[in-house]
Amino acid sequence: MVTSKAGQKTAGSRSTTSSRVSEIHARTTRREREIAELVPKLATRSYHLEEGNSWWQDWLQYQKNTHPLFSICFHHPLHPIKRFQRIIILVGSIAFGLAMTNIVYLGFLNSEQAGTAVNYIYEQTGRLSEKISESTSIEVEQSMLFLWTVGSFLHSAFDLLIWYLAACSCYRPGGIFSQRPFCQTFGLYLSVLLVVGAVFSATSVVVLRLNANTNKENENPTDDIVEMAGLEPTRFSFLLAYSFELIFALFVFYFLTSLVFFSGILGCGRVPILGGRPYEMRKEAAEKGNSESSTIQVV
Repeated sequence: MVTSKAGQKTAGSRSTTSSRVSEIHARTTRREREIAELVPKLATRSYHLEEGNSWWQDWLQYQKNTHPLFSICFHHPLHPIKRFQRIIILVGSIAFGLAMTNIVYLGFLNSEQAGTAVNYIYEQTGRLSEKISESTSIEVEQSMLFLWTVGSFLHSAFDLLIWYLAACSCYRPGGIFSQRPFCQTFGLYLSVLLVVGAVFSATSVVVLRLNANTNKENENPTDDIVEMAGLEPTRFSFLLAYSFELIFALFVFYFLTSLVFFSGILGCGRVPILGGRPYEMRKEAAEKGNSESSTIQVV
């Protein structure tokens, strides 16, 4: 009797241990599968993250994971770009925008040192601003039109470059070169180097602008935004004006532009990048249909 009871206890303990091992293995497999599926989507700023998400859920997760400011605190736990990297990206974005704004103000784009291509683009924006002013009652300055068009494009391109260098989606789990994780560190260091360059450039042009404002005799440096706010203009008024522009860009312009790309209206939901969420859902449905058809053929 004692031997049989001991045998039953041993068998029971073995079955409990095996069930625990199976449960741990299932959790590990599920976790690995989740990482392999989600991490590449998060790194590439996917509009449709998980199957079954509604439009509002996808929109909310997209803002949490990609907004320059909110994503610092609310990004997905599995996101490859962590909080410190996001702060670096935000600093680089602010520095690049500040440098671009002051370069235009100081007239560097009109100089011969800027190059023929830059001069040509700046001249074309000037002609366009003149046509807009003639055809409408709104007076559009050449510098402002350049910042709204070419400057905004370059700013967005810089932000995306820093993002993808920091994310290194090709070398993350589920990526094409996931077996070479050391390249992730290289991308991060390169993005930090570009941010340092942007900060250095912004600091340099800010110093030049301060000197330019100081050298103006009997003239106070003014800014339209500062005047609209009813504040007294000073040498540093352009920094305050840029702060207002930055707030508008982060809390108004970003949501509007991301909504346009998210909706897929530019690509009618069928073109990569411009197709937005509808394109990704079509692609996901097509891949699911192909996998199911291949499974049926194998059976």
